[in-house]
Amino acid sequence: MVAILILSFGLLGLGGLAAAAQRYVKMAQFQSIGTLMATDLGERMRGNINGFSKGLYVRANAYSTTAVELPTCATPSACTSAELAALDMAQWVGELQKRLPGGDAHVKLDPANALATDIWILWIDPKASKELSVADASTDCPAAALAGIADDAPKPRCMYYRISL
Repeated sequence: MVAILILSFGLLGLGGLAAAAQRYVKMAQFQSIGTLMATDLGERMRGNINGFSKGLYVRANAYSTTAVELPTCATPSACTSAELAALDMAQWVGELQKRLPGGDAHVKLDPANALATDIWILWIDPKASKELSVADASTDCPAAALAGIADDAPKPRCMYYRISL
C-alpha cells in the first residue's frame, strides 16, 4: 500500500514535469520566431536605407493586436522609400500577428547610433499571461509599449533585439 502511494506521487511529479517541459518547448519556439522576425526586419531596413534613415521603420505605439492594412503600392520596385517602409512594416507586423499569439512589436531608432535600431517583439504566453503583472512585464518591455494595458488584461512577454545596419 505504501509502495503504491509513493509510486503515485512519483507519477504525478513526472506528469507535472512533462507539462512544464512542453510549455518551455513552446516558449523556445516563440523566442526562435521572434529572432527570425527581428532578423527579417533588419534585412528590410537594409534594403531601404533611405527609409530607415528617415525613421520610417519606427513603431513606437502601445501594444495592440489590431489587424494592419497593407498600403497601396503597385510593386515594391515602383514604391518611394516611404511607401516601401510602410509596406515593409505592414507586412512584417501582419506576419508577427500570424506567427505569434497576440504578436506585436515596438521599434525605435537609437539616437546615439544612426545605424542601430532597438526592437522589442511582444506576444502573449497563454499560460503565463495571468501570472505576469505589468511590473514584471515592464522589466523586458519599454514603458510606451505597455501603456494603456488594463490590470486584468493578459500581459505580453517581450524580447529585446538590437539591429545594426
